[in-house]
Amino acid sequence: MKRFRWLLALFALIVFTVPALADTFYVQIEDGLALSIRDEFTNEVLGYIPSGTAVEPDSQKSTELAAFVTYEGTSGFVLWRYLTRTAPGGTVSVEVEATPAPTPTPEPVVEEVDLDDGLYDITVTGGYIQRANAKNNKAEGEKMTEITVTADDNIIIAAEIPKGKKIDYWVINGIRYDFDHVPKNFRLTHADHDWDFEIVYTKSTAQTLLTEEQIQAARTGEQLIIKAVDAEICHIKSGTKGAGGWITEFEFTEDYQNRATGKQEKGGQITAKVRAISHKNKKVSGWKFNETELYPSTEITYLVPHMLNTSMTYEPIYGKAATVTEPPITPAPVPAPIYYTVTCRNCTFTGGGYSGATSGSVPANTKITVKNTTSSSVAHWEVNGAFRVDSNGWYVESGSITLTINRDTNIVAYGVVN
Repeated sequence: MKRFRWLLALFALIVFTVPALADTFYVQIEDGLALSIRDEFTNEVLGYIPSGTAVEPDSQKSTELAAFVTYEGTSGFVLWRYLTRTAPGGTVSVEVEATPAPTPTPEPVVEEVDLDDGLYDITVTGGYIQRANAKNNKAEGEKMTEITVTADDNIIIAAEIPKGKKIDYWVINGIRYDFDHVPKNFRLTHADHDWDFEIVYTKSTAQTLLTEEQIQAARTGEQLIIKAVDAEICHIKSGTKGAGGWITEFEFTEDYQNRATGKQEKGGQITAKVRAISHKNKKVSGWKFNETELYPSTEITYLVPHMLNTSMTYEPIYGKAATVTEPPITPAPVPAPIYYTVTCRNCTFTGGGYSGATSGSVPANTKITVKNTTSSSVAHWEVNGAFRVDSNGWYVESGSITLTINRDTNIVAYGVVN
């Protein structure tokens, strides 16, 4: 999210001075949603202010980051970045005494400036923020729920786990994230835009999670792409289980087919699994979300954003793995063989201990022969969603094919339609 700074109208050639009676701002959110108003002591959400509503911040209670306002009898803080002096329709709110001017006064000039000034707002719900010590990256100093940082800042976003509960998942910028190991905190540095974190605990409801309706209502047609660098992406079959093949990027601007399930999905959002590519003698010490670097308290080798609604590039950050300084006393056990599931439709397979089977599990690197069982000759074969073609690019139409299994594999034989 890019920060927007609205510059107040500059008045030139004004012959006399008129004092302002009130300082009115208007709620303005990019996606047109309502703005949350939070309690000044607990930071809990007290209600919502619709976009376009006029409010008058209390100059005595407002801070650099948040404005103190009252709406329908409820008082609390809202973030300045969602307030503007420009009223719906483009007029500027400036109330002045009705003193006639001796000479015509020029119209105020309003300039809207889109400025990425290198300042980014970080907020947290269900936890706190502290600055990180430059020497050892340990948290120190005041505990906060919001802070403005630059790319050079180094901060810790930590959970504050209630008694009897544990962390269920994290919500980052309104999107739920699941990890193979749930961290208790993240160290954030090299920020490149605003970030809103929420730690959701067991038997609790997320406060900042975007709904499907909100995501769909905010679609603008802007191109949306999920990318992986030194990592790979797959679609989700259910929960955090991926399928459909690994890729490095996928566009989800418009409606698309889920590679894992074959079903049509609404565009503007995507749920996917992103896993780091394994490197010898290295561990995943952190992840880049675009250019922002996040270092979790535990190693995360994969993450699953649910209903991601914006373009994002994920890249693992590698560090040296711990090395064994002494040889083991006993030989390491032989790892158990890896098995993969094979399913056939309109066909059967033989190999890995099976003969004429339509489904089963075989060891990795097993070679199987698949035979057509349709009532006609084969028009083409489909393996894991991709059609089999020969070296000339023509569909393979033979009655059987041979495959080496190194992943879960779904095979379909399509007969000739007369």
